[in-house]
Amino acid sequence: MTVIPLPDELLLLGYDDAAGKPLISATSLDLGLAGAVLVELTLAGRIGVEGKKVRVVDPAPVDDPIAEAALDKIRASNKPRSAQHWVQTLRSGLREQILDRLVETGVVEREESRVLGLFRRVRYPALNPAPETAAHGRLDAAIRTNDLSGRHTAALASLVRAIDLGPKLFPDLPARQVKNRLGEIAEGDWAGKAVKDAINAINAAMIAATTAATTAAVTTSN
Repeated sequence: MTVIPLPDELLLLGYDDAAGKPLISATSLDLGLAGAVLVELTLAGRIGVEGKKVRVVDPAPVDDPIAEAALDKIRASNKPRSAQHWVQTLRSGLREQILDRLVETGVVEREESRVLGLFRRVRYPALNPAPETAAHGRLDAAIRTNDLSGRHTAALASLVRAIDLGPKLFPDLPARQVKNRLGEIAEGDWAGKAVKDAINAINAAMIAATTAATTAAVTTSN
C-alpha cells in the first residue's frame, strides 16, 4: 500500500466526504497542514529544531513539490525562524494546493456553485475514498487496539491531536479516551530525540497559533 504525504492525509481526514467541507475550523486545519509539511520535512531529515528555531540540516531536495517549495522558503530565509513563524507563513494557500493535487489524482472532485446566484461556493466531496479509508484505518487500529503501524502513522496521530480533530474522527468513542490515546502516541518512542523534539515544537506552534486565532475570533465577535 502506498502512503500519501502527511498533509494530504490530514486534509482528507479533516474534510467531510459528502459535504466536501472541513470538519473543523478552516484556520485550525490550515495550521495543521502547514505543520504537516514541516513534520514531513523533519521525518525526511531535511530540517530540525535547535534552540526553538527551525534549521535546515540537509539541503537536498525532496520528491514532494509542496514540501520542496516549503524547504525552499526555509533555505532562503535570511535567519533561522521559529516553528510558529513557519506554521503561519506556510499555511497561506496551502490547502488549495493540496486540494488541487487531490483533484488531479482523482481522490476528490471539485464542485462549484452559486449561492443565491451571487456567492461562489466550492466543495470537494470524495471521489476515491481509499486513501482516507487507509489513513483512518491505521489511526483506528492505533487508538482501539494499540496497533501502531509506524512513525508515519504516529506523526499523523500527533497532528490530529494538535488540531483537536480526533473526536470528529471517532464520534463513537469518548472524546477524552481519543485525546488521551493520541497524546500517548505523540509522546511515545517512535522517533529519535531530534525528530521528536522537532515535532513537539511544531505541534506546540500549531496549538499556540490555533489558540491565538480562536481568541481573536471570540474577541472580534464580542
